[in-house]
Amino acid sequence: MTDDVAGQVIKAEQDRIRCLLDVDRGTYDRLHAAEYRLCNPTGTVWTKAEYLDLLTTGRVAYRELGLTGDVDAIVGTDVVVLRYRCVIEVTVDGADIPRHEAWHTDVYTKADGTWRCVWSQATGLTVSHDQPRSPGRRDG
Repeated sequence: MTDDVAGQVIKAEQDRIRCLLDVDRGTYDRLHAAEYRLCNPTGTVWTKAEYLDLLTTGRVAYRELGLTGDVDAIVGTDVVVLRYRCVIEVTVDGADIPRHEAWHTDVYTKADGTWRCVWSQATGLTVSHDQPRSPGRRDG
């Protein structure tokens, strides 16, 4: 059961990523809860409406957004937490942000039979896989 739920929510997250690239409003509305918040790598928090406005007006335009590995999932009764690494290349307010990796943590809740993302946190990485790690640093 837990694996089935994790698989459903991971699929929803993959669909959510695709809708951000395609600016698919229908999928965006279906997969984001009304109370959705995104904390982006700068620490700025956007609501569901603010993020959609940024996407539809082109103020935020993803050129690349995709998983770089496996997705970890913690499954509860009506909540699932996902964590994964991704690659992002985006333009924000006309400024090109070069391709980089980030950690994503997304929290999904189930309401009316549908899993929807309620919180997203993106943390940019400053050290790539190819660079030496600092002493004592562990990747999990």
